[in-house]
Amino acid sequence: MTHRWIDSRIAALLGILLLPVMASADPGSEHCASKKDAPGTASTTEVRLEDVSLLDQNGKPVRFRSEVLGDKLVVIDFVFTHCTTVCPVLSAILARAQRDLGDRLEKEVRLVSITVDPTRDTPARLKAYSSKHGAKTGWTWLTGSQEDVKKVLEGLGAYTPDYANHAPMVLVGDPRTGKWVRLNGFPSKEKLLEKVDELATARRAETPSEEKDRSYFTDNVLVTQEGKQVRFYSDILKDRVVVISFLFTRCHTACPLLARKLKQIQARLGERFGREVHFVSISVDPEHDTPERLKVFARKNQATDPGWTFLTGKKEDVNQVITRLGQYVEDIEGHSTLFIAGNVRNRHWTKLRSELPPEAIAEKVRLLVGEK
Repeated sequence: MTHRWIDSRIAALLGILLLPVMASADPGSEHCASKKDAPGTASTTEVRLEDVSLLDQNGKPVRFRSEVLGDKLVVIDFVFTHCTTVCPVLSAILARAQRDLGDRLEKEVRLVSITVDPTRDTPARLKAYSSKHGAKTGWTWLTGSQEDVKKVLEGLGAYTPDYANHAPMVLVGDPRTGKWVRLNGFPSKEKLLEKVDELATARRAETPSEEKDRSYFTDNVLVTQEGKQVRFYSDILKDRVVVISFLFTRCHTACPLLARKLKQIQARLGERFGREVHFVSISVDPEHDTPERLKVFARKNQATDPGWTFLTGKKEDVNQVITRLGQYVEDIEGHSTLFIAGNVRNRHWTKLRSELPPEAIAEKVRLLVGEK
């Protein structure tokens, strides 16, 4: 019997037999797992979730971050359909996890398999392959253009130019909170479900006020001056004291003056800045203000210290955030020059006129810190 006829049950057994072999394989052998990535080891990791359009196993265009992952807990693996060794093993593990998830599948948890060989793996091939493993609603298989798939794989830390030697691993994560775990090698079904349960428990532990604030302020994905994707509430606001301002880099009047005033406030906050107080400057011109332009603006205005984040992103996402902060205007030339300061944990917010003396503003911010 040749490898192409191995079914998922035999593949699962093969995975167990392969573990010691894979751990000691030569670095150049197919699907070699390095010693530092021993099978089943788990580690927290950071990912970048691209919202590019891919194709699912039915040929339907779907947005990766917003539609495929959405607000669910997710388990992601990486395969290619003509693989006869590692990929059937990973797919068999997810198939067993699918069975044990029961009605939690799709309702709370999604399984996602992404091809590392989009040139060959058409939606039809993925559908045939997924059928062999009994994939149900809630288990999505993805392909697409080489460029888009590469972008997604790079964001997940799973891209390799030689797809036949991609490292076996599974990601378990919560797109809402940004918590992700990387399971190297061939994690057991029990280990996968254990990580899913940990993320589910963390969600349930969130207080009603946190849920309400996340819903209000949004957890839209924005981009910092360093090009890093962040969620507005979870990564920028949650549990912090913040001073928020609004700008656009083509502005040569009010915006540099606002940055100068914030520098004066920063000086008066001393060591509290970056530790207890964070500045957030949001572009009101996101279509023009790329991360690179924000970075240049920050350098020109000496606003480069850790603790000062500049934000841009997709126009609709940025505008929604600004609207929730009550500062949206159609004409960017007329954008607000107010500072909005808040103790997010205590839900205490105040608007501060930028023409106030720096010490007066700094004192009000210190009072917010003292409420912790």
